[in-house]
Amino acid sequence: MEYVLATTGRKANVDNLGLENTTLDLDDRGVPTFDPYTMQCSQSHIFIGGDASDEMPLLHEAADQGKIAGDNAGRFPGIHAGLRRAPIGVVFSDPQIATVGVGWKKLTENYSSCECLAVGEVSFEDQGRSRVMLKNKGLLHVYGEQGTGLFLGAEMIGPAAEHIAHLLAWSLQNRMTISQMLDMPFYHPVIEEGLRTALRDLNAKLHIGEKGLKNCLDCGPGG
Repeated sequence: MEYVLATTGRKANVDNLGLENTTLDLDDRGVPTFDPYTMQCSQSHIFIGGDASDEMPLLHEAADQGKIAGDNAGRFPGIHAGLRRAPIGVVFSDPQIATVGVGWKKLTENYSSCECLAVGEVSFEDQGRSRVMLKNKGLLHVYGEQGTGLFLGAEMIGPAAEHIAHLLAWSLQNRMTISQMLDMPFYHPVIEEGLRTALRDLNAKLHIGEKGLKNCLDCGPGG
């Protein structure tokens, strides 16, 4: 059996807006450049959001963009930055793929040195609940900042990625440290115990805590 993964993307819905008749700065795809926190196009009285913005073609992102754009259009010229939530993306494949925050490539571009960062990981091949479900394939990487211990993001392919991504997005938006995340409850037996294993690994590499011992009672048999 052969498989094909097609990631064709979407085109911004701006073709019939008459943007060529404005003085807006357009990118090479004909989409106006805009401030992602105010949704203001250039310094004009025009605001953009949703399918037209082509920033993140996701329902919850479009809703936030529309709220910010509408609010600022109504109060113009007294605009202000709106709430942008922690970035989260899910591919409903099998196994699922998920990202939270920015990926490792972008993180290394944002930081002057990779020594400022640390990576914790876990394989789901031997994770208890995943084995019971016969879904024990996949890998999770979690990223943290040296010195502060802040959680920066994650990338994952594996079982229940959509649910783990939500937990991690909440942690990222609340600017939690890895230690604070490890203080949260982890039920047994659940796939999220694998997340705890990755966080323990990251905490050790941040020189904040010891890496959990294999099969220890505190880690639990599903970790």
